[in-house]
Amino acid sequence: MRTLTLQRVKFTMGLPLLKRAIQEQAEKTKNFVSRSLVIGEVLSMADMATGVKCGIIYWLFGGAVRNLGSPAHVTKWLQPLQEQKYTGMFAMTERGHGSNVRGIQTEATFDLSAQEFVIDTPCENAEKMYIGNSMYGNYAAVFAQLILNGRSHGPHCFIVPVRDENGSLRPGVTAIDMMYKEGLHGVDNGILRFDKVRIPRENLLDKFGSVAPDGQYHSPIKDRSTRFNAMLAALTPSRLAVTFQAMGSMKLGLTIAIRYSHRPIIILLNCSLASAGHW
Repeated sequence: MRTLTLQRVKFTMGLPLLKRAIQEQAEKTKNFVSRSLVIGEVLSMADMATGVKCGIIYWLFGGAVRNLGSPAHVTKWLQPLQEQKYTGMFAMTERGHGSNVRGIQTEATFDLSAQEFVIDTPCENAEKMYIGNSMYGNYAAVFAQLILNGRSHGPHCFIVPVRDENGSLRPGVTAIDMMYKEGLHGVDNGILRFDKVRIPRENLLDKFGSVAPDGQYHSPIKDRSTRFNAMLAALTPSRLAVTFQAMGSMKLGLTIAIRYSHRPIIILLNCSLASAGHW
């Protein structure tokens, strides 16, 4: 079922309308958000698992790149995503932190000499949980505490390689299958754990906060709470897509229920007409 869903995602996102939608996302075309929400709703009416998986790869992962990254990040990551050269996932939720994003414990410690961030899961509560596309995805948009010289500058988003082009896990990455989720057997949710995985400094999505080669932190928003709120607000359209997917599913369910509820009435009417000799 999961393999079939992945095939459906690749076929669907290869259609001209959907490819154009990703291009509009990269260019931040006017009314892109409203159009993409409708697309997500329609996809979910056709097949919820396909709609959800498309949302994870293109609107959550892709949305993180577009809304939290620089123009250079958009060029580097969204074009290959549109061309289906890789798939992504969105890793925010942790075992011990669901809605409490500010308190996440995954760490991204900057190594000045290597010009790299070290992504690490320091404890069980820091494991990323219910991550969609975790059994197939090549890259993850990982939210972690940005640490410089032992001091945290709050949650930031990083592009972390999870699998190579052959589908094998990268060194230091553990992915645990959470098995089937009721109603979404085609979606592969899992747990992600990182053991000192190194990524280039440039893999920090730095629209709201960046680290210079000398290890200095810079942000256009000086207040830490305001910066955190701005980062989450930038992801609102991507999260809003979930409600439209639910709406599409409810519309379909309501249509089926109404049609089914009319069947006993029609059968009863037919029987009454037959017994009265009208047939």
